[in-house]
Amino acid sequence: MKPPIARPATASIERDLEADLAGDLESIVALERIVRVAQAEQLRLVRRARDRAALLEGAHDGSTSSDREFATRSFIAELATTLVVAEARVSGMVGDAARLVELPATAAAFTAGDLGLAHVRTVMEVTSGASAELTAQLEHEAIERAPRQTNASLRRSLRRLRERLEPQALEERRASAEADRRVCVDSAADGMAWLSVYMRAERAYAIKARLDAIAARAAEADAAGVSPSRGDTDAGQIADAAKLTDAAHGESPVVGTPAAASVARPDHRTLTQRVADLVGDLLLSGTLEGDPTDFTALGAVTPRILVTVPVLSLLGQTNEPAELDGYGPIDAETARRIAAHAPSFQRILTHPETGAFLSYDRTSYRVPADLAGYLAVRDGRCRFPGCGRRARSADLDHTVDWAHGGSTSHENLAHLCRKHHRLKHRTRWRVTQEPGGVIRWTSPAGHVLRTYPERPFIAVPPDAAPGAEPGEATGRAA
Repeated sequence: MKPPIARPATASIERDLEADLAGDLESIVALERIVRVAQAEQLRLVRRARDRAALLEGAHDGSTSSDREFATRSFIAELATTLVVAEARVSGMVGDAARLVELPATAAAFTAGDLGLAHVRTVMEVTSGASAELTAQLEHEAIERAPRQTNASLRRSLRRLRERLEPQALEERRASAEADRRVCVDSAADGMAWLSVYMRAERAYAIKARLDAIAARAAEADAAGVSPSRGDTDAGQIADAAKLTDAAHGESPVVGTPAAASVARPDHRTLTQRVADLVGDLLLSGTLEGDPTDFTALGAVTPRILVTVPVLSLLGQTNEPAELDGYGPIDAETARRIAAHAPSFQRILTHPETGAFLSYDRTSYRVPADLAGYLAVRDGRCRFPGCGRRARSADLDHTVDWAHGGSTSHENLAHLCRKHHRLKHRTRWRVTQEPGGVIRWTSPAGHVLRTYPERPFIAVPPDAAPGAEPGEATGRAA
């Protein structure tokens, strides 16, 4: 028998608790309104600061579109480094501030605290490309509905409303949106990443439905101990998926009778996991015929393995950790399997205690390629404050221009992504190099910021031995 639920001893205590709870909820609502008012004021200041920054860069309505664009880029970089946030976030703030001017009713409700930032962005999204008359109608409906709808519900209802009121045919609007279709990869923790595709909705849902069907029917076949009929829709791939059930776990199919030959051992993956594995199999090789753990299925993909080697590992006392170029650390077993198909290695010697990079294994016979490799390892990323674009997809920039006497050396070269490379040359941002690969940036407003090498190389005596004390570790790789 369950013990009775504890309840307040008297009705007066209940009333007090109810009053206290009501007071807390009122305070939370009041703070929410304060947050909304503050966010509205922040966007107003962002818009004003952006205008002032443009004047400082000499950009005005009569300037070329390129000059106005770089003035905006310069301000985005300035604000991002001031707030210490990603430029993408600041770019969104600048865009929101500019768009809000075109939505006076929404701006007024935002300033009064009646709409939250999420509501405002929904209105911006739904009214994008709409006529002034339609925009005004959608704004009115949004302000009316927001107090009683979640943001997701508001977005859905406004989209349906726009579909009814929009004079332009959906086919025409989708044709325009389809021009932005793309594939994106975002790194995640624990050796994982997100792969996303922006595409036509019907194709996306059809792909997901097909993957679900293949995974579900393969799971059913596995549970029943039979192979699906080849006459079924997608049966060939379903049968292959059933056969490969345990391949992902390093196990072999059960062999014996002809019927058992195609039956895999029990698979404990969920349907969601099966679908994710199917996506990888199909995109990498175009078929399910093969072992999904076989890295030859990478096809045209030629991974570059950057191997970091602690000094003690040269003596066989530790294992060598690996780093997948463009992602980061990967486990040793995965690295060993990929290694058999990697076209080349670059070996880096690291300090046994600090992990600092001591030397770059110079195996390239061409000096420019070797220097570029050294700088890619040293910089790791674009050297503009806060930028995360990897060095190997960025430009090698002369800090002091070659035309002005700058040398082609590690002391005058650094990686800048194309956006920040052009920002350096087209705006008032200034950069100098300091000892140790430190980059010193000065913003148009006079802020000084420094970025540091991702993997600093330490100068060490050439006669130091690999097994010496930490302070005497050699800088030469074996």
